[in-house]
Amino acid sequence: MNRTIRGLLLGLGLVLASCSRSDLEGAAAPQPQPPLPPTAPEGSWLAGDLHVHDDHSSDGSLLRQLGDDKGPGNVSVADQIGQAVLTGLDFLPLTDHRTYDQHYDPLWESGDLLLIPGEEANGSPHATVHGATDTIVQGAQPEGQPEFVPLQWSIWDAHSQGAVWITAHPDDGEFDDGQPNARASAQGVDLVEAWNRASSPDVEIDYAENRWNAGFRFGINGASDDHFRELWIYAGPGRPTTSVFSADRSERALLQALWSGRTRISDAGLSPQLTLEADLQGDEVYEAIAGDEAIAPAGRKGKLRITVRNGLGARVMLYQSPGRSAGPLQTFQPASLNQTYTVDIEVGAEPTWYRLEARGIGLPSAINTGLLPGGLIPLLTEIPDTLLSAISPIFISTAPVSAQPEIPLPADAGGDDGALLALGAAGQFGGFPDLAVSQGKTHLVAELHEAAATRVVYRRRSGNAWSAPVSLAPDSASARFPRVAARGNDVWVVWQDEMAGQQPRRPAIRLRHSTDGGSSWQPAQTLRAIDGRAERPDLALDAQGHPLVAWQEIRAQQPFDIWAQLVGVDTEPRNLTREGKTVRAALLIDSRSALYPASVRPRVAARGDGLLAVSWQDNRTDPDPLWTGQTGSGEGTDPDNWQIQVATRPAGGDWGAALSVGSDERADRHPAIAFNGDGRLVLAWDSKELHSSGANTEVLAVVSDAALGAFGEPAPIAAGPAMSQYPELGAAPDGSVRAAWYDSRAADWRWRVMTARLVSGVWGEAKLINSRGVNTWPATDGGAIAFASTRNAARLQRDRTQQVYLLQAP
Repeated sequence: MNRTIRGLLLGLGLVLASCSRSDLEGAAAPQPQPPLPPTAPEGSWLAGDLHVHDDHSSDGSLLRQLGDDKGPGNVSVADQIGQAVLTGLDFLPLTDHRTYDQHYDPLWESGDLLLIPGEEANGSPHATVHGATDTIVQGAQPEGQPEFVPLQWSIWDAHSQGAVWITAHPDDGEFDDGQPNARASAQGVDLVEAWNRASSPDVEIDYAENRWNAGFRFGINGASDDHFRELWIYAGPGRPTTSVFSADRSERALLQALWSGRTRISDAGLSPQLTLEADLQGDEVYEAIAGDEAIAPAGRKGKLRITVRNGLGARVMLYQSPGRSAGPLQTFQPASLNQTYTVDIEVGAEPTWYRLEARGIGLPSAINTGLLPGGLIPLLTEIPDTLLSAISPIFISTAPVSAQPEIPLPADAGGDDGALLALGAAGQFGGFPDLAVSQGKTHLVAELHEAAATRVVYRRRSGNAWSAPVSLAPDSASARFPRVAARGNDVWVVWQDEMAGQQPRRPAIRLRHSTDGGSSWQPAQTLRAIDGRAERPDLALDAQGHPLVAWQEIRAQQPFDIWAQLVGVDTEPRNLTREGKTVRAALLIDSRSALYPASVRPRVAARGDGLLAVSWQDNRTDPDPLWTGQTGSGEGTDPDNWQIQVATRPAGGDWGAALSVGSDERADRHPAIAFNGDGRLVLAWDSKELHSSGANTEVLAVVSDAALGAFGEPAPIAAGPAMSQYPELGAAPDGSVRAAWYDSRAADWRWRVMTARLVSGVWGEAKLINSRGVNTWPATDGGAIAFASTRNAARLQRDRTQQVYLLQAP
C-alpha cells in the first residue's frame, strides 16, 4: 500500500474516530498520547538552513548595514537560493526580519530545492517561524504582565497555523549571565538554535540543557543567520547545516519532523554526521530517534545506538542530563570513517535525556567580530576543540513531561462554550475552517493534517445530526485553505493544491461541486494552473448559483495580482489589480531597485441582485513596496503601508475601478467582506501602526454608502488594548452582519474568539467567547461560528491537538 493511500485511510480513520456520540453533546474529553510504536521511524535526512536573510530584511547586505541602510542591496532572494543550491541543501526558508514580503517576490522560486515559508519574527527576543501563512506579529507588552506574554502569544499564533516556532540565538534574548530570564518561561517552543554562526554555540547549548532539565522538550538546530554574500564561504546558507529526518520531501513532512525535534547540526563539507537511536522494547528495533520522547516503565533496560559517519579524528561525547556540567557519560574516538556504538541504559524514576556532540580540529564555530588585541587568543584556542556537529536529545521518562518554568502560565480560565466538536482527532491538527449556512444546513470545511499530508475535509450538520466527513481531494497530500459557499442544494468548495509537487512550488486552484446539499460530489476540476503560483482562493455564489472565485497569483518577473472568474459565465479569469501598477526588474547593482507591488489575500461577496465584490490588501502606494527602504534615502516603511482595496461588478456587467480604504500611516491587512441587509458593503480588516514589532493590531471596519461609491471613516469594532486579528464577516438571517476574529485580551493570555454584530449601521458591544484552550481562525455565517481550538490538548508542549468546533453565535 503506497504512502498516499495509507495516509488517507489513517486520516479518515482519525476523523471518523472524532465523530462519536459525545460530539453532539459538546467537547470530547482529552485523550492521552499513545506511546511510541515499536517500529523504526521511516524517512531520510534532508539538509537545510533554518535562518537565512536577504535584502527584504531591514538589515540585509553589508553596504546597507555600513551605510545606515542607504547603500545598495546585493543579496537578493535568488542569490541566497542559488548559494543554498551550491552548498548542496535540500530545503530553505528565507527568514527576513518581521516580514512576509520575501514570499511576494517573484524570485522566490526554485526547482532545485524545497522552499518553505519562513520569517525571523519578533523584535526581542528573536524567533524564526516556519510554515506560517503570514507574518507573526509581536504585540505590545501588556501593562503589569511578565515580559514574555507577547512571546507566548506569538508561539500560540504560529501553532494555530500549523507552523514551527524556534528560539533564535538564545544567548541574545533569553539567557543572561548563564541564567534564564523571564522570556525563557514561554512554553511550546519547538526548537532552539544551539549553533548560530553569529553568536556563541557553547552558551546556546548551556541554555538548551538548562531548559531540558526544567522539563522543556524541544530539539536543536543550527543557523548561518547569513545577511552578507561576503561571508558565504564561512557563514553562508548551510554553514552550519541543519538536517531533518523527514518522512518525505514535502513542506508538511518537514514541518512535522521539526515539531518532533528530529534534527542534527553539522558544519558543511566532511564534518561528522551523528545519529542517535534508542531501543526500549528489547527487540533490537530502535523505535526512537533524536528528538523523540520515549515512554517506558522505571527499571526497563534498553540500548542507545550511536552511528558516526566522517568521524575519524573527532571526539564524540555522549551526555546524559544534567549535561555538560556533569561531564560526558562516555567519549568515543572513531578509528574509521563510519563507526557504530551501543550503550546499555536503564529507565529511571526521574525523566532524563541523552544527546551527542562531536568536537575536533576545525575553524571556529562562530564569527568573532572583536579581533582587537586580546580577541585573537580565544579564537586560536578554540581551533583544536571546535564544535563540529551535534544532535537533538532522546528524552526518556515514565510519562509525558510538562515544563516547569520559572514563571508559570496562568491556568486556563475558559469555560464550557457549548460548541460542538466538528472535525479532528486527539493529536491531529485541524484549522482554517469555513462555513456556509443554507436551508437550515451548515456546510463546514477545514484543513486537517496527517502524516506528511494536508487534507481538505467537508462535513455537514442538519438539525442535530452530522454527516460523515468527506475528504474532497483524496488524490492529493497538499490540499490547503478551503472555502465553501452554498445556495439551496448547490454547494461549492474551492482550495489550493500542489498535486504537481512542491519543487518548484506550483499551487493550483481546484473546485468541487455538490448539487444535492453535500450528499455527493462531482469530480474536482482544476480552475487555474499556471507556470507560477495560484493561491489563497475564496468564493461566493451569485443569484443564479454561479461561483465567483478569486485568488492571488504570481509568475516569473511579475507581481502578485488578484484574479477573478465567475465560473459558468466568464470564459477566462480577469486580472483585477494590474492596471495602474508600475513594475520593473532589479538593476544589477541594487537588488532593492526591483518594483513588484503586491495584491494578495482576496475575499469575495455576492449580493442578492447579482452584484459581486472582491476585496484584497495592496501595497502599491507604499514608497518602496516589499522593501524597508531604498538606496539613497535609507530606511522606509516597516511594515509596508498596505491598503484595503475593493472592486465591484454589477449583474451582467464588468468590473469597476477599485476603491481604496485605510490609512497611509498604518498597515491594513487581512480583509473581510459582506453585504448587510440594506445591500451596503461592509469591510473589516486588521490594522497596526507602521512599527515592525511591539505594536498591537486592531480590527477596523467601514460601511459603504448606498451606491457603493464611497466608504466612511474606518473605526475599531472593539476598543483595546489587545491584539485583535484575522477578522471574518458573515450575514445573519435578520440582515445584520456579524464580525468574528481572534483576540488576546483574556486574563489568562490565551487567544479567544471575539464577536460583534452590525445592526442598523452600528456595531454592538463586542463579546469574548469564554472557551477553553487557545481559540483561533473563526469563520461565521447565518448565525453560526466555526473556529479552531486546542481545548483537548493534554499539555502545553508537543501536543498538536487542534480541532474544529461549531458554535451557534451568542
